[in-house]
Amino acid sequence: MSTETLTQSPNSQRFESHVAFDNIPLGDATDFNPISFTLNVRHAGFQFRRRHRVFMVGVDDNSYSDHALQWLLDELIDDSDEIVCVRVIETQVRLTDKTYQEDAKALMESIQAKNTQNRAISLVLEYAVGKLHNTFQHLIKIYQPSMLIVGTKGRSMDGVQGFLVNRSSFSKYCLQYSPVPVVVVRPTEKREKKKAKRAGDPSRQSYTQILGGQKHEADDDNSNEYELEPNLTRDEEAHRVAVAVGLPAAYDPTIKPLDTTTVLRRSSRQPPKTRAKAPSSVTKKSGEESESEEDEEFEVSSGADLLKKEKLLKMESNEGAALRAETSKSRTGSLDSDEDAPGGGGAKT
Repeated sequence: MSTETLTQSPNSQRFESHVAFDNIPLGDATDFNPISFTLNVRHAGFQFRRRHRVFMVGVDDNSYSDHALQWLLDELIDDSDEIVCVRVIETQVRLTDKTYQEDAKALMESIQAKNTQNRAISLVLEYAVGKLHNTFQHLIKIYQPSMLIVGTKGRSMDGVQGFLVNRSSFSKYCLQYSPVPVVVVRPTEKREKKKAKRAGDPSRQSYTQILGGQKHEADDDNSNEYELEPNLTRDEEAHRVAVAVGLPAAYDPTIKPLDTTTVLRRSSRQPPKTRAKAPSSVTKKSGEESESEEDEEFEVSSGADLLKKEKLLKMESNEGAALRAETSKSRTGSLDSDEDAPGGGGAKT
């Protein structure tokens, strides 16, 4: 089913129900089965991918939990992800009472309606019975979520009052004891109200006001003393790293490879130079013998001449080896003929 068709279809047709579990009548929790009623629905375009992530979020009757769920669906979730919504009832539910199933189904429909961006996701609702903290720890151990998202009332109290209120704060408990990363979503109106209050505070000062008109040490004339790293180019930095680590020349961009073809072309274009002899100077001193020194003669030749000389040397060495082999053969033949001469005349009478 294409995305356009899914967008035009109503919410009830976008999600498909899967297997549900009801462990509340049993009354006993195991390592992999909490005391809960589990609902599982998936979007029609949902597919498991390598980037599949699992997010856990707490839902209840409060408005801040709805805000946390809506923030998760709008800002953090993506296709092929899974959301585990946890609703914990701390009061004991009667075994003969089946109203919790209807409440769970209604809650699942409201969660599906919040998927306004039509994400191809999987939704799991754990309608659990038990203690709040123990149930969340148990479900985190089962699902192994990538992140836990909880809402908060947005209270920031100090002193004894804040200590008494925060003792029962579930968001603070998650921040202290959760084995997975936690995101605490504060209501938007609370954040904007707090931001406006900070902006309108007359005692609030900027950084320049805190300095009191004095220059910062980094803005002073001697600011180069506080410069921890020099401004280097990429090649210079790579050169320093290669020298420090001891990498070969191939990893140093400042060292360019030698192009032999261009060197040979330049040397072949240059005219052959004649032999040059440096003038000799003769100095004589009283009480010492006069000595005359002459500089050595040197010859400058091109690369092509060097290659020709090298070929001639190889040819001469090969010819010399061949001559030495022939002379050794001729010597061995003459020695053999000298040895056979005395016995060649036969027996004398």
